[in-house]
Amino acid sequence: MSESDYEDELGESKTFLGFVDVPISESELPELEDTFIGGKPIWLNPNSPPSKELLLCKSCQEPMHLLLQCYANLANTLYDRVIYILGCNKPQCRRKKGSVRAIRAISKDPDLIKRREQELEEFENKKKAAQQKEEETKSKLESLANSLFSPSDSTNGQPNPFSNPFAQESSNPFAQPGKMEPAKPTYAEVTKPAEKARPQFSKEPVNLPSYPGYILYVDQEVFDLKKQKLPPLPEVDAAASAQISQPNPSNPSKIPTLDENVSKMVDDPTFQHFSHIVSFNPTQVLRYDLNGSPLLYSSKDDVAKLFYDSNGRLRPQALIPNPPYNPSSERRFELQLMPKAIIDLEAGTDDILSGMEWGTIIVATDSMDYIPDHMYDENHVGYVEEWCGVQWEEELKL
Repeated sequence: MSESDYEDELGESKTFLGFVDVPISESELPELEDTFIGGKPIWLNPNSPPSKELLLCKSCQEPMHLLLQCYANLANTLYDRVIYILGCNKPQCRRKKGSVRAIRAISKDPDLIKRREQELEEFENKKKAAQQKEEETKSKLESLANSLFSPSDSTNGQPNPFSNPFAQESSNPFAQPGKMEPAKPTYAEVTKPAEKARPQFSKEPVNLPSYPGYILYVDQEVFDLKKQKLPPLPEVDAAASAQISQPNPSNPSKIPTLDENVSKMVDDPTFQHFSHIVSFNPTQVLRYDLNGSPLLYSSKDDVAKLFYDSNGRLRPQALIPNPPYNPSSERRFELQLMPKAIIDLEAGTDDILSGMEWGTIIVATDSMDYIPDHMYDENHVGYVEEWCGVQWEEELKL
């Protein structure tokens, strides 16, 4: 099979996926520019952690675990930007509003921005010089071709068409002058600055509990179409989606059985679509698709209603609440945490019944990437809470 034939059998999306790479340990500590699950958060400045209020569960008011830290610099920006997802692991807080929260952090250190501006200017100058050299080489090649095929001879002072034009390295028109064509960018390359990563920060305002941590590697989502075809986007039965099964103690004959509950979950076309897409890359723990659409886990909850209209079709614009700190703006989908992360975060835990029960955690952020000036501290670091939609696993009740 040729390389082109193989590429025809691969489908590629604009979504980036995060996969577990290495466990966090004394010899493998994450840096600010890493994306990781579990462990302890790294703040944008060791002296500028978020306020205590942002780190507490809204249900029990206790410190939460870090679920994800995602280094998420935006294109055409020179400041550092991180998304944090935190969650409470107490059984009594499960499925309660505010038990999972998302924070967006920005550092606009003027010294750092100035240094990156200089690095960017140097890069652009080198790129222009390389392009200019390439154009000069192309011009020499065209001139050489014209002289080789001109109806003249060497006695008239013209170059000898039988001499070796490549005898000297400087005359070789095919010696490419360090052409600066970037390879296909990955999410990590797009977000990672050129400079060396900052050291690990350890100071915290609150003693956050922690899960085992894992550093992720990020790659573009690819589908092996030789094995299976991509399913179409699901359309759901709006009436059926609105009927979330609840047991009725007054009528035992109407209490659903375990098989009926499982059947309703499996019969949900949105859940089927979720499972099918994940089956191409089953070890994914993170999906990143700024300005894209989330991969919904269910069509039967309040989160789904923000994305599906009354006819069961995906809305062209989701009904995600606008950011209260920037009400004239709107929020856009950015990333979601996938259920495989639960397996990794709860590794070594025997108490399965007290574990996490979410199907996916969806985060949407301000499309203007704005933080009010008064929310930046003396170290030029600011934090805001973003919209976090949790789709929980179907409750299987007897």
